[in-house]
Amino acid sequence: MMPVRSVITFVTGHYYPSKRRGGFHNLADAAHRAGHRVNFVTTGFSLISYLRRDYRTRIPGIRANLNRALEIRPGFVSYVHFTSWHPHTLVLPPLDRLTAPFMEAYGERDLGGLLPLVKETDVFVFESMSGLFLYKRFKRENPAARMIYRVSDDVRLLGSTHPRLVKLEREISPLFDLVSVPTETMLDIFSGVPNLRLHRHGLDKSVYDACRRSPYPEYGRNAVFVGVAYFDAESVRRMALGCPEWRFHIIGPIRDTLALPNARFYGEMPFAETPPYVKFADTGLMSLRRKNEFSRSFSDSLKVLQYRYCGLPIVCPDFLDLRRNGVFYYRPGDADSCARAVREAGMSGRDPARAEGVRDWDETARDIVTEEGKPCFRS
Repeated sequence: MMPVRSVITFVTGHYYPSKRRGGFHNLADAAHRAGHRVNFVTTGFSLISYLRRDYRTRIPGIRANLNRALEIRPGFVSYVHFTSWHPHTLVLPPLDRLTAPFMEAYGERDLGGLLPLVKETDVFVFESMSGLFLYKRFKRENPAARMIYRVSDDVRLLGSTHPRLVKLEREISPLFDLVSVPTETMLDIFSGVPNLRLHRHGLDKSVYDACRRSPYPEYGRNAVFVGVAYFDAESVRRMALGCPEWRFHIIGPIRDTLALPNARFYGEMPFAETPPYVKFADTGLMSLRRKNEFSRSFSDSLKVLQYRYCGLPIVCPDFLDLRRNGVFYYRPGDADSCARAVREAGMSGRDPARAEGVRDWDETARDIVTEEGKPCFRS
């Protein structure tokens, strides 16, 4: 087991002070609560980010954090590794093939103020994104550090992924001391990789337990969607039209394309404000568009855990198999099945037993950070 007061560096695409909270925020907070020093390093951020109007460029205060270590609180440092460019798809396959040899150069650039953080680290935790191009450099600069790959997303599903990143992941995943995945479907992606373990996402249960007041009117039924991408507006349109007695609440940076009286879009909301909308809803929506054949990796997302902990039934497209009870499937775009899934979910009601098996982030972080790298077997 790793000694207390180790230095853990999280290499992620998230920016810590952002109001968008990802799993890496929670893992870092849990590691800090456990007594470890934490470096939260934001990578994949460059001039390209400004050209693409990346949401991170609009976060107040981020410029003061570019290539500077800022102590957010005692023993917790935020650092934004800002460069002139970062690995990113050029969209057109011929251009991606042409630029593939240059992607590795991202890790060979001057690290500047990041280098001291790399040198002091005992454990690196890499997210599944372009920061993986820093793996070889960090290993060379600090060969004694333990290397963990926490696969938050299937890189093949990310819109920014350069094809070289997909190949790099395959090449280096066997070299990590631990590859930690949050879903059973991801075990298949890394089949044969040594030191593979299943560690499901955690949940900050306390914020849901603390909710006492519903944000909804006392009358009517409420369905909620919380997310940032792949929202299937057309299927939700069918649900709203087919179930006029229901209200549909969409939370996230999603534009209102429905313009329906029973569908409300809230825009991006600070995480601390979203739990009441989930806890007091009548059903949770997993209304996602099918990205490609890899979309099944969404089956154990944080969204699912939020809904389950609050005992909600879930309305879900039939190309996903959540492998749980209390899930009501619809055929995307089909009016009858969309409306029927919502109504059947409403009739099933909440069930506290659905919360069984949902773990908190302290448990998940402890398993990932202290794991000895034993091979993973399906339960």
